[in-house]
Amino acid sequence: MNHGQFIRDSLYESEKEAIEKAKGFIERFKELHEKVKAIDIASAPSFASEANEAAEQLKQFKFDIIRRQLEGKIGIHLTPSFIGHMVLELEEYQNVLGYLEKGEVPPIFHELHHHLLWLRDAYGHAGTINDNMDGVEKRFKEKSHLFTQHFEQFYLKAVELTTFLQANIDSFPALKRFNNEVDVEMNLFKTFLLELEEHELSAEVLSSFTAPMAEHMAKEEQYYLLKLAESRSA
Repeated sequence: MNHGQFIRDSLYESEKEAIEKAKGFIERFKELHEKVKAIDIASAPSFASEANEAAEQLKQFKFDIIRRQLEGKIGIHLTPSFIGHMVLELEEYQNVLGYLEKGEVPPIFHELHHHLLWLRDAYGHAGTINDNMDGVEKRFKEKSHLFTQHFEQFYLKAVELTTFLQANIDSFPALKRFNNEVDVEMNLFKTFLLELEEHELSAEVLSSFTAPMAEHMAKEEQYYLLKLAESRSA
């Protein structure tokens, strides 16, 4: 639902067809959001199938936007990389739905599974903030740039650590240290996002980046921290 809103709000006014499609996805996911409140175990697989179908259609819509962006055939303020990160989030959602469709409980994934997904997402978030921050807001711009660098470095470290899993070892001191470092940095970034939201910067110093987007990002980082804690305690 939020992704549809971000796309709708970022499209140029001339992109009437794409705007209408985005509005359609907003309404569809609103309906699914209401429906999920009433499902039980027996109806979960059919709901997951319905949600997965909607997610796949939204994913193809995002791919179409990316293709048109790369060809210079669409007007939108979001970058192809930002929309690409939204695709990765959607694919993770579909991954979970796949288990629910089969009537299975989604497994607890390894910490590095979450690192590879959400660190890439996080440096995209920080980079988007930096790119859209007015130059006069030097303190916020410097912070977002620093977070971008840190999360990029963390992501590369996660890629490196993932190769060690091939040695059939799931937990080791370097991974535990890495988990702690990410946890601290992600909590700092979440606080930074809340600070942006509280200052209502969208109207004053931001362009395509908005306060609702900061709120959405903060929720995603919180989800990342929760899933990471779940994996570490498994």
